[in-house]
Parts: sequence; C-alpha cells; structure tokens
Amino acid sequence: MEARKTALPGISNITNLIMQRFLCLVLLSVLCVATTSGNRYCQKYEILRQSSRVSNWEEANNECKRKRMSLVKVDNMEEDAFLRTFLDKENPGNNADGWFIGGKYSNGRWTWSDGSPMIYQNFPGGNGFTSMAQEVTNYAFIMKSGYAWGYVSPFGTQRMGYICESTRC
Repeated sequence: MEARKTALPGISNITNLIMQRFLCLVLLSVLCVATTSGNRYCQKYEILRQSSRVSNWEEANNECKRKRMSLVKVDNMEEDAFLRTFLDKENPGNNADGWFIGGKYSNGRWTWSDGSPMIYQNFPGGNGFTSMAQEVTNYAFIMKSGYAWGYVSPFGTQRMGYICESTRC
C-alpha cells in the first residue's frame, strides 16, 4: 500500500491510497475503483464521528442503511491494513473510543451485518472468546488507540463512531 498527495483542478491535498489494484481518492470519505477483466469494482468507505444520535451498533447499522450503505465488512488483511492507514491519516475520532464495524457475535458465532459468516477476524488472540464465553451479543469495533480490533456488549459505555461502506459504482 502506498499513499501520496495529489492536486486536482479546484481541489487540493487529496490523498491517493493504493490498495493492490485499487486507486482510492480520500476526501471526506474514500472511494476505491478498479477494473479487472473488463469489470469495474468500487468500494466506498465513509467514516462517521461519534454523535449523540448514534449511541450503539444497531443505530450505526441503521444510519449506514439510511445512506444506502452498510457497516464495513472487512474481508481480508489487505482491507484491514487499508482501513488502519485511512483511519491513521484522517483520524476523525475526536472524543470517540473507536469505530463500529459490521461484525456481530450472537448464538456462539461471528457474522457480518448482512448475515454472512465473519471469516476474516483480527481480534487479539483470535475471536477473543473461550468455550466458557457468555452467550451475549457483542459488536466488533476498531479501537482509536492503535487501530486494533475489539468488541463491546450492547450495554457498553464506549463512545463510538462508525464506518459505512458501499460497493456500488
């Protein structure tokens, strides 16, 4: 991954982030576009600050849906590293403890907000749960400090922003 500053007519200080075959433009959000075998792929990320209007994972998920997006689904190490770089450069966290992502632990397994299994995970120590784990719902987030993954219960007092994504071009 590589980052560089670019100037476009009428717009200054745009950061381009290169993620494998994607060119990503960073303004208030980031849009990544690639063309492979004649097909165009897009990935748009929007990082939203912690606000009084969104105080938990469910509300963050609903806000992303309202924007016709979803909470970010981190599919692999490369996307995880890309998000960390983006968060490090933009760091819109203000007073937040981190940002909700789309992972949800319920009924003994992690899934993404769309219901698909959470195959890639980057929690310290694996999924962070032992066989004796409580059967409560937990929600994944990226911590502001060090951009490591963590999880919180619906009863947590953490102040979170959230990361929405869209794959529509």
